[in-house]
Amino acid sequence: MSALSSLTETRAPELGRDAGPAPAGTTLVLGLGNELRGDDGIGPAVIRALGAREDLPSDVTVLDGGLAGVETVLLLKDAARAIVVDAAEQGLAPGEWRRLPVAAVLEQTASTGGGSWHAAGLAQALALGQALDTLPPDIVVYAVQPLRADFSPGLSEPVQGAIPTLCERILSDLLTLTA
Repeated sequence: MSALSSLTETRAPELGRDAGPAPAGTTLVLGLGNELRGDDGIGPAVIRALGAREDLPSDVTVLDGGLAGVETVLLLKDAARAIVVDAAEQGLAPGEWRRLPVAAVLEQTASTGGGSWHAAGLAQALALGQALDTLPPDIVVYAVQPLRADFSPGLSEPVQGAIPTLCERILSDLLTLTA
């Protein structure tokens, strides 16, 4: 089964439309992660929280990308702008997050040799999108420090507690990007 077939998409203000890439010219907020692996589920959790907001701009698509891996390139390719939310080991306190330009993520990928394509994640997908020249011109990554990423459902308390502040910052970005 393709990772794309298991995606959940919402567009403001409606919920529950068919999954797929963002419509051309829109802003995509993409949450990545596995909700059965503890804090790795932060991306989908943020997508649910944003999708429930009534103040989300109408040209914004929020999409739970799950474990899209390298197929993330296909989800990003038609968007005018993108915000990606994912768990990332950064040596921070659990629940702390960083707002990173895509160049910083690509630089990290280059400095670590790119990792394995058998378990491609966001960094490898962004590198592929850059090589294929299919990335939106504006991409920001919100990287959230996990406490745990074991095989257990649910977010840890510090990561769950980061969602409101993270959503407010993303909404602030969205209002700036779509103004």
